[in-house]
Amino acid sequence: MKFISCASYYGTGSSAVTDLISEYDNVYSFTDEEIRFLHDPDGIDDLYYHIVENPNRHNSGHAIKRYKRLVDFYSGAWWYGKKYSRLFGDNWKKCSYDYINSLIDFLYKGGWFYDLYDRGMPYYFVKRAPQRILSMIPVIKRFAPTHPYKGQITYCTTVEKDDFILKTKKYIESLFDSVIPAEYDSVMVDQLIPSSNIDRYTRYFDDIKVVVVERDPRDVWMCERYVWREGVIPSDSVEDFCKWFKYSRMNRRKEDVDNGVTTLLVHFEDLVFDYYNARKKLESWLGLDSSRHNKEMKLFDPSRSINNTRIWKRYPDEKENIEFIEKNLSEYLYSFPNSNPDYIKCSYEAGELLD
Repeated sequence: MKFISCASYYGTGSSAVTDLISEYDNVYSFTDEEIRFLHDPDGIDDLYYHIVENPNRHNSGHAIKRYKRLVDFYSGAWWYGKKYSRLFGDNWKKCSYDYINSLIDFLYKGGWFYDLYDRGMPYYFVKRAPQRILSMIPVIKRFAPTHPYKGQITYCTTVEKDDFILKTKKYIESLFDSVIPAEYDSVMVDQLIPSSNIDRYTRYFDDIKVVVVERDPRDVWMCERYVWREGVIPSDSVEDFCKWFKYSRMNRRKEDVDNGVTTLLVHFEDLVFDYYNARKKLESWLGLDSSRHNKEMKLFDPSRSINNTRIWKRYPDEKENIEFIEKNLSEYLYSFPNSNPDYIKCSYEAGELLD
């Protein structure tokens, strides 16, 4: 199976690419949610670091516990959090537990500090306080409890790099094979790969391509400030926003996010203002057959998405902030086709323009 994934920098429009590619009838659209268990904290690659890159008698086993806890949370361990079990069904927990067990060499009864710490300060206090208090009283010090880790389990593992990658590949394949109909030869998954350290994550797949989506910083600023208002990125200070924008893209100095082999950089605005050429570029790179594209464009319609561009033009009071962004983030500004932003080559067929 070929995997296609989008990677973004928050609010840059990865869903537009996801929707467009999902309009091909041989591509299975795997929900519109972000699938991040590979690269989220306590995810698969955290396991790799603690088991393969930095094996440790405490940390390696504890990383397995942390991933198991993540699996349980997304299985609906509480009354919410059924994200992955809702998408993969019972196979989410089954395949994940099989994967976890394949990484464990042996286990024994015993624990350490983080087994208590991870459960929160109240639990840690209840478990440690009796020993700490009684040990300060000389007369009864010898009778103080000395086993706060009783009942804990420690996992031990010695998995090598190639074996870990192979086990992870099989795990991912088993998850997606369990829900994707056989008639599809490709699957579109949003945010399966992050926009940084891309090579580190693509090694877990035999066949994957990643579309990295960028967007004009002026619109990202305006959307967060007036539309989304989610508080994820700076929106009170334009200076902080510019610092964050550069910070979130600093990986570009270290790796090629537009190598044309496993990754391709696409601007959200190109999908709107130069739709025909942008679509052809994606088709060529991904090996998609244009005849299998849904011409009705039920998922991504550039004539609607144009309303999500040049948003900064609607807020004249933001002129000073926009000028600051243009000065400090000039290399990230989108260049409109034909040097004329009013020329909208948002075509269904070559040469056809939208008013």
